[in-house]
Amino acid sequence: MRRRDFLKYFSIGTSSILFTGIFENLFARVESLEPREAPIKPDLSSWSNDKINFCWIGHSTYLINFYGKIILTDPVFSNRIGLYALITNLGPKRIIAPAIKPEKIPQPDLILLSHAHFDHMDYPTLKYFSEKFSNKISVVTSFKTKDIIENLPFKKIIELDWDETVEVSDLKIKAIKVKHFGWRYPWQEDRSKGFKNGRSYNAYIIEKKGKKIFFGGDTAYVNWFKKYKSENIDVAIMPIGAYNPWKMSHCDPEEALKMADDLNAKYFLPMHTRTFPHGREPFDEPIQWLRKSAPNYKTKVMIFEVGETFTL
Repeated sequence: MRRRDFLKYFSIGTSSILFTGIFENLFARVESLEPREAPIKPDLSSWSNDKINFCWIGHSTYLINFYGKIILTDPVFSNRIGLYALITNLGPKRIIAPAIKPEKIPQPDLILLSHAHFDHMDYPTLKYFSEKFSNKISVVTSFKTKDIIENLPFKKIIELDWDETVEVSDLKIKAIKVKHFGWRYPWQEDRSKGFKNGRSYNAYIIEKKGKKIFFGGDTAYVNWFKKYKSENIDVAIMPIGAYNPWKMSHCDPEEALKMADDLNAKYFLPMHTRTFPHGREPFDEPIQWLRKSAPNYKTKVMIFEVGETFTL
């Protein structure tokens, strides 16, 4: 390791130790030292390459078999999220373990990263997959974020800006603007601060054989998803947690359902909840709210728990 890199990681690690307690006070308390097992153990034996299969691994991580192409969204398998200090993360602790252990995940063709926040771009997880499947995985990430992982042995890393499109592994991917913020550390420039060339944040439309998946990343409520109504989205994967107290950058379940209807999405899958102590809302509140409100919308909610699967 170069001296400059050592000093960088040392300073980050030292800061992590000093401030971890402060950061954890921003979130709901977690009493358990180890994450609980996922409530549902997924059975992928019936998955086939002539269908579209989804499994909620936890938080914003979905395993998707899209007509034979394996996709991981915002993969986070670590027991903590936060600053990476040489060998581990220092930050909020995981409440629910991943529904599938990382060693059981098949080789992804594509890893899709919405933005650079620690709970979406988890360096230890990305390091694990890049080294296990060296030079075999393509990554699509948001504008000005690939520097975080460019030292890892991925096949290729593509930055995609809003409304840009790329084809990777027979998948057509379009980046969509959301309402969020992009910095990984507070002193960094990002678009939410008005820096055009700062770190950005995406949702995505993923297309293959005329079917389309909308991966919502992180977003507060926006009304501009209506312009994508004609895209005929089949499945919308939408965030529903951490709205208390961060309403300016996270939608609640009601707003997520409304945005899915704005997209004219046939099916709805939740994320960004039931994994980490992310917000002040009670742990069960987002899913309970989702269950209560779902009948009021056209989109059909097909998953309510970590470990559940859905096949289209």
